[in-house]
Amino acid sequence: MNVNRTACPGQPPAPPGPGMLAHSRALRFWLDPANLDQAGPVVRTRTGPAIAYQVNDLALLRKVGSDEDTFRFWGPDTSLRDFTEDGVVGLEGAAHRERRAVMRPAFAASRLTSLGPSVQARTRQLLADLPADRPLDMRVEMSRLACGLLVSCVLNSELPPDTLSRIAAARSTLSGGIFWRYALAPWPWVPVPRRRACRRALAELDKAVRQVRTHHRPDPDGHDLVSLLEAAAPGDPHVVQRDIRALLIAGMETSASTLAWACYELGRHPHYQQALQDEADAAPDTSRLQAHQLPLATAFVQEVTRLHGIPFLVRRARHQTCQGNVRIPAGAVVTLPLGALRRDRSRYTDPDVFDPRRWLPGAEPPPAHAALLAYGLGPRYCPAAAAADAMLPVVLATLAGSRTLRPARPGRKIGVSLELTPTPKGLTMYATPCEPRLAGTGPAHGTDTASRSGAASTENGHA
Repeated sequence: MNVNRTACPGQPPAPPGPGMLAHSRALRFWLDPANLDQAGPVVRTRTGPAIAYQVNDLALLRKVGSDEDTFRFWGPDTSLRDFTEDGVVGLEGAAHRERRAVMRPAFAASRLTSLGPSVQARTRQLLADLPADRPLDMRVEMSRLACGLLVSCVLNSELPPDTLSRIAAARSTLSGGIFWRYALAPWPWVPVPRRRACRRALAELDKAVRQVRTHHRPDPDGHDLVSLLEAAAPGDPHVVQRDIRALLIAGMETSASTLAWACYELGRHPHYQQALQDEADAAPDTSRLQAHQLPLATAFVQEVTRLHGIPFLVRRARHQTCQGNVRIPAGAVVTLPLGALRRDRSRYTDPDVFDPRRWLPGAEPPPAHAALLAYGLGPRYCPAAAAADAMLPVVLATLAGSRTLRPARPGRKIGVSLELTPTPKGLTMYATPCEPRLAGTGPAHGTDTASRSGAASTENGHA
């Protein structure tokens, strides 16, 4: 699948450069596929003041990421105790598996079938609050959107608009605080202002969690997420509070990042906005969208994840071990460079080019799903992965059909935040309401909107 870099039909060629990204040195290392070939299966590196070991071989990466007996997740780390406490994120082993099992019925396939229409309706409500007369910080706005959807459609509750805005503003502070406190371990020094900001953000989050529980609407069968958590910890509201807090952080984090980067790519490739709208308009019932009806939106989300998803995962050695003929001491940080795998030329054609077509059904060559690892791996695989797959394409299609996005400052270099999930810093855009489409002007039934979306990116890569 060689990408046509000229233009889409009807689209003038775009000059290279606008919207280029400014990665930090650390991120450039984790995103560089050259490390996979030249550094060996395991390489000793530095992360802050601490030594880390990066696993570059995909098979070994899967082994390390799934080996709970040899490697532990960052949840119980003492430097993160005030974030994780005794909720599901801070548990390990059997206790963690049992807590995840409690949540499983909330994400059953039979329940996910009704998620699309409710996500579509709530997305429209949340987008209606976006001002159209001034530039918007898309990192904050997409955090607000992700939080509102998570609370309403997954937690069966509501938060007032001002609370959603405060949580959206606090997300980056929390995410950056968690990342830096862990990245600097075992030298857990963080500047005092950052620590104070994190405490304030946690207080805001805890206040929001209490509101979520107050306004919770339990399902009749008791299989909604909050009801399941409360039933599993009767008489222990502290544990339920921490579990909901962890779910809010994790769910908002990845969804907000994906949506913010989707806005970035829609600004760089505006022809996809029309293509996504055409695809949604071609659905049998445009008021009840489902992800399976939106192959282009699904492919767009997957390509956003490939280029902008979590750049690495972290594990810590429980005891001394030898991996890839390298001795890893007990307590050492082990990093799994997902970003580099997603840019590996042996797995993806033209890996630096944003091209959602590589994920469409029937694409040649078939995409390397095994190297995407969008939701982690092993015992820490995201328990809400199926819900995210059902929600995000619908959100993207609804966004493209409701607002026209354009960069407020075309050509501005966009920074990349160093957080749990990197997000675009300085991405300001106008979100103008779309003109209502007149009856009979939509795409003809059966039209392949994916093929008309474009041949591919009109800009060279940005990694």
